[in-house]
Amino acid sequence: MEIIINSVPVESPGATLLRKRSESCNPIMPKIAITSLYHWAEKNGFSSCKFYDIDMLYPSDADIEKYFRENKADVVGLSAVVSTSYLQVKRIAKIIKKVNKHTLIVCGGYLTAAANTILRKTEVDVCVVGDGEIAWVGILKYMKEHLKTGRKKLDINKLLEIKGITLLDDDKNLKFSGFGQALASCHMVFPDFEYLKSGLLGNDDALNNYFKPVDRLAIFGSEKRSYEKGRRPKVSSIFLSKGCVAKCTFCQRGSKGYSVYDLSKLEKHLKNLADNYDVGFLVIDDENFGSIKKHSYQCAELLNKYNYLWFAIGVRVDSVTKEDLIHYKKNGCISLGFGIESGSQTMLDIMEKKFTVEDIKKAIFTCTDLDLHVPALGFMLGMPGESLKTAKASGKLMGEIAAKFGVPVGLIFGNTDLAYAIPLVGTPLYEYGKQLGLIGQNLDEEEKYLELTSNVGAYKRYYINFNGAPMSEVVFWDMLVFMEATRTYKKLMKNKTNNEAMVKRFKKKLEVQGLNPHIRSKEKNVEIMGAATAIKEIKINQYFITNFLKQHVVFNDFIAKLPRFLVNPIIKWSIYLEYLIQKNFFKDSHNLHIETNTKVDPKIRIKEEQVDPFKTRQIERSLRTIVKAKMKHMGMTEQQKVTSHLTGGP
Repeated sequence: MEIIINSVPVESPGATLLRKRSESCNPIMPKIAITSLYHWAEKNGFSSCKFYDIDMLYPSDADIEKYFRENKADVVGLSAVVSTSYLQVKRIAKIIKKVNKHTLIVCGGYLTAAANTILRKTEVDVCVVGDGEIAWVGILKYMKEHLKTGRKKLDINKLLEIKGITLLDDDKNLKFSGFGQALASCHMVFPDFEYLKSGLLGNDDALNNYFKPVDRLAIFGSEKRSYEKGRRPKVSSIFLSKGCVAKCTFCQRGSKGYSVYDLSKLEKHLKNLADNYDVGFLVIDDENFGSIKKHSYQCAELLNKYNYLWFAIGVRVDSVTKEDLIHYKKNGCISLGFGIESGSQTMLDIMEKKFTVEDIKKAIFTCTDLDLHVPALGFMLGMPGESLKTAKASGKLMGEIAAKFGVPVGLIFGNTDLAYAIPLVGTPLYEYGKQLGLIGQNLDEEEKYLELTSNVGAYKRYYINFNGAPMSEVVFWDMLVFMEATRTYKKLMKNKTNNEAMVKRFKKKLEVQGLNPHIRSKEKNVEIMGAATAIKEIKINQYFITNFLKQHVVFNDFIAKLPRFLVNPIIKWSIYLEYLIQKNFFKDSHNLHIETNTKVDPKIRIKEEQVDPFKTRQIERSLRTIVKAKMKHMGMTEQQKVTSHLTGGP
């Protein structure tokens, strides 16, 4: 039996701007899911698993067709890790079926929360939901026996004995076998780079995209320890855990639970990276590094044992203490990244973040006191319940953090990830959008929405009005955040102590940057930014007003001193004018994704009493609870119940 596993690109077909992997500053995250599927197949006697790295190679339709004509496949696995990969799954599956209509196509990853749409609108035969390894082996075992019979038609009932899969029965009804067994920590594997290399089809240089020169990453370039003698010069990404301990209402990551990697396997992997790939710096891509204290301490000690400096991207603010941070820094940590999302407790409760604004301040301020870097922070706008009041609260928090850093808002937050909430399949936010009629109520409309969101990763100005607020207010929220941040910063920096801290930090930063031969080279910076620079240039053309206001007005010290009643309306209506232009004249541009339903009933706006912590219990304040309450009274059919179970989030 011939088996081929394929990686699915993140971007929609034709989005070439993000494809210059070699020019990217960041190392590409090795494909953990691919390696794990291969490992489990091999472990169960299926040693002929080929790999075709479509994500890295980004071949044309003709190249994909040629590959599958030359490499016959009985079973093809599509790893759609990211939920915005719908158009790519549709494209690749169509080509595979064109070559051999009897090939069984299995799709896994977060996208499969949209199984109803995938199975009805693409050539995919089976969707795997949740951890896919055990289900994958079950499918391979079934197909092995099925092929022996010589029959073409699949036995649906037999397949449904496998937990964790979704498919259509003979009557085109959606069937879900129930969530399968989560993968135990002892069975989790680190990436096999030799296997990943096989998927590059001789393009061995592409393997270097997993290992970047350290001088390309500014986060390491600002750390004095990076320039010590004996440091291995490459950076790679790594996972030390899988999943998430939280279940934020806009995110899918909590659906698979949380587990950590075996320490003995980690030590072997660290040695392999050091000895064979010259890696001395690691970006830890965990969603929740530090959530299991003992494990994170032991990981830090292992990283230090093999002389790594490291940066953890995903850390919960309520999972670290001062003692933890001291231990991490002692063992090679130079930076921690926090997903804080909002400065409003109301919004944090709706998102089910389960920490407070004070928790955010404590974690970030402690990092600053210990001289641990905190990169640009992630904020999210536009969730149900968002208002001018909550947006201002986020701006206030942003300004307080900037003042603590001693760095002007325009410098530290000019590239802050301040995005509008995008409902992804498999989340309560997505189901909430469906309930309000903002996301399609039939199959064609749902597919249209999945197509629309297939490219939003690169473009942040994307709106769905969940709030019943005027659209002129919704599109203004992000500028309001930055303006409030600037005002707060200016107010706090009048304090002499803060000014002294600013001078001290600037001086230290410049001293360290002087060690980096690339830091002052504008040409080098442009070179290494690659595709990101290209995207920025396109944004400037498309959002001229927005970019002009952000660069020359919002962070302006003089503007910050003017009364709000003079400044805010001018900026608000300027942004809204641009929004109307984009909406009416650039509808067909694949670079623009503006979803507008301005007729949302204001009554749907989440009321303060639903989220006030002094009037209701925690569980009653979450968007998840509101969604479930609505679902009880919707009179759903059995098919709708199955679909909502998959798309409504964990």
